[in-house]
Amino acid sequence: MENTITLQPFTWDDSLSTGVPMIDAHHKELIAAVNDLGLAIAHHKGSTAIKKLFAFLKFYAEWHFEHEEACAAKHKCPIAEVNQQAHTTFIENFGQLHDRYKASDASEAVAIEIYQQLADWLTSHILKIDTNIGRCIRSATQAQTP
Repeated sequence: MENTITLQPFTWDDSLSTGVPMIDAHHKELIAAVNDLGLAIAHHKGSTAIKKLFAFLKFYAEWHFEHEEACAAKHKCPIAEVNQQAHTTFIENFGQLHDRYKASDASEAVAIEIYQQLADWLTSHILKIDTNIGRCIRSATQAQTP
C-alpha cells in the first residue's frame, strides 16, 4: 500500500479578494497551480508537477507582478513599493528553491517545502499587501468615475 501525503488545499474566499477582477483572476490561477502541485505530491508525482509549476511561476511572476505593480503605480498606492519589494523577494526565494530542488535530485521533501512556502506566501502577501492595493485601486477608480 502506497503512503499518501495529505496537503491542505488552498481555498479562495472573500477575505482574499482585492475587489479588482483582473488581479483576483490572476490570484485564483496561482492558487489553482499550487493546488495542482499539492495534489501531485499527494499522489507521489510531485517531481513532474514541480517542473510545470516552476515554468508557470516564471511566466506568472513576469505577467502578474508587472500588471499589479503598474496598477499600483498608476493609482499612486502608498504600499506600491512594499508590494514591488515583496515580489522581488518572492522571485529570489523561489529561484533559490528551484536550485535546491534541482540539486536534490527531485526530492519529495523539497517539493513539499515549496508547496508550503507558496501557500504561506500566498496567504500572507494577498491578505497583507494585495488587498490594500485593491482598496487603493478601487478608491482611485471610484474617484475618477463621474
